[in-house]
Amino acid sequence: MKLRIPVKFVREFGDELSTEATLTVPSGGIWQVGLEESDNHLWFCNGWKDFVEYHSICLGHLLVFRYEGNSNFHVIIMDKTTTEIQYPLEDEVEIIDVDEELPTKHEEVREKIGKKKHFGMSSKGGRERAIQAATTFKPSGPSFMSILKPYNIRFYSLYVPAEFAINFTSRDQIVTLQTPDGKKWRVQCNIHGAATTAMRMGKGFSEFVKHNNLEEGDVCVFEMIEKQPDVLSVTVFRVVDHAIN
Repeated sequence: MKLRIPVKFVREFGDELSTEATLTVPSGGIWQVGLEESDNHLWFCNGWKDFVEYHSICLGHLLVFRYEGNSNFHVIIMDKTTTEIQYPLEDEVEIIDVDEELPTKHEEVREKIGKKKHFGMSSKGGRERAIQAATTFKPSGPSFMSILKPYNIRFYSLYVPAEFAINFTSRDQIVTLQTPDGKKWRVQCNIHGAATTAMRMGKGFSEFVKHNNLEEGDVCVFEMIEKQPDVLSVTVFRVVDHAIN
C-alpha cells in the first residue's frame, strides 16, 4: 500500500525531501514513512500501510498534509463527514531522537529529548544507548551519522547529507567504505537530485550491509579518511551490543 504525492508539490519541494518522511498527527504520534520514486512519481511507501491501519483510514476519509520542511509533515485526518477523527491513544516510548540528515561534524547533532516515536520492543534500551555512544564518538575528519531505518535495510540505499557530500572528489563516483578491521567495500555514490549536492549510496551498499550484519536501529558514523580516491571509515554502534539483557 502506498500514496502518491502530488506532482505540483514534488516540483516545488522534491529536491529537499530525503528517503524518509516524518508524519506527525495532532495527538503527538510520530511515524516514519519511506519515500520512493516509481513510475515517474514520488510515493509514501514503507510504513504508510501501518499509518493507515493504525488510524483506521478508509475510502472517503480526508487527509490534510501541512509541510513543515526537512521531510516533516503535520497530518490532520477527517472522517467521511469531514469531522476530525478521535486519534488513538499512543503506546509510545520516549527516546533521544537524532535527525538522519546531519551536519558535516556529526557531534553538532541536535538532540531532541522526549520525542515520541513508534519503534519495536527491542529498541527500548539498545537504540537510545547506541545513539548516545555514536554522538560521543569524535572523528578527526569530516563525518556524518546515520541511524539505519527499514528503508536502508530493505532497499540497500543510504542518504548522504549535502553538508558532507561536498567533501567528495566528484558528484558521481565509487567510494570505498572501510571498517576498523581493515575490510573494504566499493559502493556507488550518485547525486540525490538535480538541484542538490546531497548524494545516495546505492550499488554495492547491499554487500556492506550483509557482510556487517547491519540491522534497523544500528548507528553508522562515516568519516572521510582519504581523498582521490575517496575512502570513508565506518564505525558501527549496534543496538544489540547496547541492549540490556
